[in-house]
Amino acid sequence: MPNASRREGPAPLETSAPNSRRRRFLLTLGLTSAGAAATAAVPAVRAQVANVVENANSSSGYRETEHVRNYYDSARI
Repeated sequence: MPNASRREGPAPLETSAPNSRRRRFLLTLGLTSAGAAATAAVPAVRAQVANVVENANSSSGYRETEHVRNYYDSARI
């Protein structure tokens, strides 16, 4: 019977503690990059919202066109 306490497979990885300073640096780098991208996107989003609001205010509202009248005619009981 083989020794039951012996494990088969790859050797365990190095058991030293993870470098927390490096992880903290990478986390900060990632968060800073995400914040910079979000800050850069804000003016573009504001411009798009302003265009949508301007276009909504400039329309004259509801218009009964021929295809709308055709729909009304087909929807009557």
